[in-house]
Amino acid sequence: MWKYTLLTLTLLFTATSGVAASLDGAKLAVQGGIDGRQVPVTIACEGTAGTARLTVENTTNGAVYPATLRNGELCFLAEGISAPEGALCVLRLGDPAGPSDVSISKQDGAQALDVRIHGKLFTTYHYTNDNKKPFLWPVNGEGGVGLTRDYPMADIPQERARDHPHHKSLWTAYGNVNGVDLWGEGAGSGFQHSGEVTWGSGDAYGWIHARNSWQDKDHKPVISEEREYRFYATEEKGRFIDVTVTLRADHGDVVLGDTKEGGLVALRMRPELCYGNGHITNALGDRGERECWGKPSPWCDYAGELDGVGWRGIAVFDHPGNLRYPTSWHVRGYGLMGANCFGYSYFSKKDYNKDLIPDNGDFSIKAGGELVFHYRVYVHSGDVQQAAVAEHYADYAKPPKARWLK
Repeated sequence: MWKYTLLTLTLLFTATSGVAASLDGAKLAVQGGIDGRQVPVTIACEGTAGTARLTVENTTNGAVYPATLRNGELCFLAEGISAPEGALCVLRLGDPAGPSDVSISKQDGAQALDVRIHGKLFTTYHYTNDNKKPFLWPVNGEGGVGLTRDYPMADIPQERARDHPHHKSLWTAYGNVNGVDLWGEGAGSGFQHSGEVTWGSGDAYGWIHARNSWQDKDHKPVISEEREYRFYATEEKGRFIDVTVTLRADHGDVVLGDTKEGGLVALRMRPELCYGNGHITNALGDRGERECWGKPSPWCDYAGELDGVGWRGIAVFDHPGNLRYPTSWHVRGYGLMGANCFGYSYFSKKDYNKDLIPDNGDFSIKAGGELVFHYRVYVHSGDVQQAAVAEHYADYAKPPKARWLK
């Protein structure tokens, strides 16, 4: 095994083709086993700004990993690295003219961004303020099969369930922010208004970055919210979305009040993956709504078998650095799953939670302060074991480390 020393790259350029050229041939070491799974690996590139196209070549086995260099960070999708040996890698110039592995483009005449991975539509981010909040829909699994509900965005005759119109596919919301309901969409509820929305394509990942204003029913701002989605160029049988949600108390003190109605990441599965055909599983091995609702767990998975297609599912991973890790789960047999670390007064009533969580989950953010959450959404084929959900969570919670070499 080689020996290495840490090398900090200080680049006094904008990350254009010039910076990419300056990185050509740079060496780095990756530590940690990644056998049979694709794992995003990140490493700081100090002094870089903007974006550039590169690839990472594994000199140990010849594999080439797609990479995205963006604003001082290099990210690449590694796989096939054995532990404890790791791998020696070299950066190479990417093709500046070729299509990106993850392409994000705005729909003509609409406030909607299409996300395509290897040319296939994965999801669309809808951010028009005609809606009460932005959301991702559809969310397509392998074979282009939509895994989240279509209602109320589309009128699909076979989708008969017309409940909870605020459950829009995949979204972020909370039901008690200084007493304002920003979860429901009734007459007295608030709004999530989109401000600046930026995006970019890349080979390891593409991204959408949005600044939103959470407002009461009279459009008075309550809290500022910033989110970023990273969509990775993984195989179609297992797609990743990394979600970062930042809540900022820009308009005075904020109390995130105790309620079960919320999910910093929330989703609603398609009806065929719910009820008797839906299988809810958490990291503790608990199954079903009766055992999983409100219970703290590092991850929760919702999967089922679709006729003529096979097993499909979506898991949400809670980052170990998040507030009150592991989060509780507002997960229901009719298809809802939301990461909620605030609704303790509801969740603590379950016998299995009496010694796990307190009786009240209120949380305050002082004026000028912020609260940041990180999650990974794993859209997969197969059941929870076949999709290696636990192993993918371990990759997320403790990813391989990369270091620059001299």
